[in-house]
Formats: sequence, structure tokens, C-alpha cells
Amino acid sequence: MRSLKKIIMMVLVGAFVLVPMINVHAEDANTKQVSTGADFLAAIKDESVTKIELTQDIEITERGVITTAKEIDGNGYKITYTGGFKNGGDKTTWGSDTSNGDGIYVILAWHTNVTLKDITLTGGNVGLSANGANVTLEGTINVSGNGFGGIEVTDGGDDPRLPSLTINGTIVNTTETAATPTLWTDGLTDEEVATVNIEYNGVQAAAYRTDKGQVQLFLNTANTPEGENYTALNADDYKPEPVEEPTEEPTTPVEENPTQGRVEDTTENPETSDGILLFVSLAVIGLAGTAVTYRRLHN
Repeated sequence: MRSLKKIIMMVLVGAFVLVPMINVHAEDANTKQVSTGADFLAAIKDESVTKIELTQDIEITERGVITTAKEIDGNGYKITYTGGFKNGGDKTTWGSDTSNGDGIYVILAWHTNVTLKDITLTGGNVGLSANGANVTLEGTINVSGNGFGGIEVTDGGDDPRLPSLTINGTIVNTTETAATPTLWTDGLTDEEVATVNIEYNGVQAAAYRTDKGQVQLFLNTANTPEGENYTALNADDYKPEPVEEPTEEPTTPVEENPTQGRVEDTTENPETSDGILLFVSLAVIGLAGTAVTYRRLHN
């Protein structure tokens, strides 16, 4: 009987010690994973949600208007607008049946801060609008397949605020033409255009001032309309000289030793990092409890 009691107590103490070794992950209540268009639209309207993660391609039937700070990680997936357009038209028809004649932006950032990462926005009049908003693009942003072009940067209409657009990744637009630019400003004066923070990271583009007062930028300089209407956004600033790749001498392949030069992976696991402190604390308590129990059982 004493042996059975001893075994039970040792098992309980051992379990107490091992508990903190189990992954402890406090789920961020402000992050929302979405797999449907309805969930996405609900998440961007929810002020308590600050980060949205796509888990698959989704379709939305109304434009995605964002009015509070959001980070949207597309994880390489796509948002496609599949709703209606004005007078039964298509994405080349400006305005919708449900938005009082306004254009359809797959995502419309309105007077707030928005970060987009690794996402495709397609099927609308425009893929993305920075409308009096501060927008940051990271990873690969694909704005192909929109009727009027990819990205609009404007001042926010009746309540004008200077927008900003920072691109820390790569813009893709396979459907760019001379009439449908990848990016353009609208409603901004030359002075405002010159002060708006539009930063590029390795994006080749040409700037062109249209008769509508827009500055249009093209990823493919062959799409730039003919003329001398360049402005403060000078084309040369966005057409870096091509860098010649160095010629490498062929080398004899060397058989790799799978154990040689191995570097220890010290990357912190976000699912367990929040349990480290708990692990240390409970481990100390558990070891102390084991010692006390052992002494009592052997007295």
C-alpha cells in the first residue's frame, strides 16, 4: 500500500513538472483568420480586429471599405470582387448599383493606416485605393485584372487628407496598358504630388501627367503615353539603370557533408515563447515539490 501511494505521488509530481513543457499559446484576440468573403467583410468592419489573415482565396460582393487601422496578410491568396456594376455593366463601367455611383475598389483604405502583404486584389474597377490613408505594401501585391487600373492614391474627397503609399515589396500587374496604369494619383495638385510619400523598392515605373491632372505610373515603360508631360515624379527616378549580372566561372561541384557547417536554428517559436516564463516557474516549483515528497516518503 505504501509503495502504491509512493508511485501515485511520484506520478502526480512528475506530471506537474511536465505541464509547462506543453506548448502554451495565447491566441491574439485581435487577429482574425478568414476563409470566406462574408468573414472578411465582417472583419474589416470590426474595430477590435487589427490583423486579418486569409486562409484561402475568397470572393466579395461589395467593396471592402477599411476605416480603422488594419494589417491584412493575404498569405499569397486572392480577393476577387464578384458583385454588380452600374447599369448592369462590368469592371470597365465606373460605379456600382449599391454605392451611389462610386467606383468599385476591391479594397478602399479611408483615412486610416493599412498594411497589405502578399495578396492579389482583382475583379473591380480598381484593385486598391489609398483614399486620404497611409498604406504600406509588403511582399508581392498583385493588382492584375481590374478595369481601370491597379492602385489609386487620392486625398479623401470631401474631407481632404494627404495620403501616403509605401511599397516595400513587388507590384505585379499583368493587365497594365497605356489606358489602365498600375498606379495613379487623383485630385492632388503638383505641389501635393511632390510632397506625398510614394516610395518604391525596386519598382520600375514612368510618371506621366494626364490632361485630367493625374500622375500615372507604369511598371512597363512601353505603356507610358507619348508626350513630354513629366512632372515632379520624374520618370528617371523610377527607371533605375539595369545592373549587369556578374559572369560566374563554372565550379566543380563539391559533395556536401550534411553534418558539416550546420548552423543551429535559434529562431524563436512564437507558439512556445509565451510559455517560457511559465515553464521555468513551474519547473522550479515542480522540482522543489519532488524533493519534498521524496524526503517525506523516505522518512
